[in-house]
Amino acid sequence: MAAIGLIETRGLVGVIEAADAAAKSAQVELLGIEQIGAGLVSVRFSGEVAAVQVAVQAGVQAALKISEVVSHHVIPAPHIDLKDLLQGQPPAPVASPQQTAATTTPSDPTELHDLPVARLRQLVRQLPDSALKGRQVSRANKQALIDELRRAWSSGA
Repeated sequence: MAAIGLIETRGLVGVIEAADAAAKSAQVELLGIEQIGAGLVSVRFSGEVAAVQVAVQAGVQAALKISEVVSHHVIPAPHIDLKDLLQGQPPAPVASPQQTAATTTPSDPTELHDLPVARLRQLVRQLPDSALKGRQVSRANKQALIDELRRAWSSGA
């Protein structure tokens, strides 16, 4: 999921019209409609960022024809737990950094080349005695991050 779109209207008919127009205008997945109270109703959907932006615009335009649009918003790259939360599922339990490192760190250092740079940066930041600190980690290229992880693992960190 690359983005979440939200439209809030005054009245159920307006949000149903918005959901219909949004789903017809772009490739998005409807996450749900919720009655908030005081006549406010919201619709939530997800998809690629551009598709969600198009869907929100189309939904707002359709809803404005028959109802009042209270609010609308697109959240690009939401946290992974947010979609579960919006679908009514409890978020996954949070693991400690040691558990996270143990479950997602490759056992073979040659597998490091398969990891994205963002994940390598996370692993380096978890090292207690890393030679790279703060912005050095943010600016390091993939090979520098791999070298730092190998150095730390060979020293027994």
